[in-house]
Amino acid sequence: MHKVRSGRIEKQKPPAKAAKDQKKQLTLKPALVQAAVEAMETTPTPATSAPASLANKLQSELLGGRFRYINEQLYTMNSKKAEDLFRKEADAFEAYHAGYRQQVDKWPSNPLTRIIKTIKRLPKTAIIGDFGCGEGKLAQSVPNKVYSMDLVATRPDIVACNMTKTPLQPQSLDVAVYCLSLMGTNLSDYLLEANRVLKLHGNVYIAEIQSRFEDVREFVRCLNACGFDLIKKDVAVNYFYFFHFRKMRHVGKDTKLKPFSLKPCLYRKR
Repeated sequence: MHKVRSGRIEKQKPPAKAAKDQKKQLTLKPALVQAAVEAMETTPTPATSAPASLANKLQSELLGGRFRYINEQLYTMNSKKAEDLFRKEADAFEAYHAGYRQQVDKWPSNPLTRIIKTIKRLPKTAIIGDFGCGEGKLAQSVPNKVYSMDLVATRPDIVACNMTKTPLQPQSLDVAVYCLSLMGTNLSDYLLEANRVLKLHGNVYIAEIQSRFEDVREFVRCLNACGFDLIKKDVAVNYFYFFHFRKMRHVGKDTKLKPFSLKPCLYRKR
């Protein structure tokens, strides 16, 4: 079939060739990626616009890529190096948590929701320490006094500190929470600090990704060396493991313990 255009006969491209040409037109050079993202942020575009959809996809991929990079660094370095990382790269913490929010949307459930329910069953007078609080959602969800702590403070009520050396007074907490925050290679330092700031018989609640555990019994033994006895564990839940420990004895921070860590959780590119 032919078309008549401007007084001349023009051949119509075969369907396969036309589709190939369209594919070529949609291929962006790497140099245009940032421009596409900036255009999405600054130029109002109808929701049904193909360029806007493409820019959204590109922005999501860029965000996910940076999250995976920072995530891998945090799992494979000690807390001091992680602190230095966020100090040198001012926007890295926000980039990490923006990517983290994307991951939460893909999970079957959010483990923090279960932690919040647990805290709400405790007396309102119980004082909580949220170690590695991120954006501090726990403090916003319970009536208790919560000390929210992370390497970077995203709100005035969050304490910026290394979790191995917090500004809390000795034996000042009733509960310590680690919700997906046992990152790094020096976890014994984290737990010895928890021992320092928890009252005797204070509780520790831990939620972590199932794939990070090679040997749950070894993990329990390491916590025991830090002064905590296992009260309850739930390792039947798909995707996440939950632990409840209790401080049964004081263990000084100068105690020489075998270093331990959990396997890195390396998110795959989707």
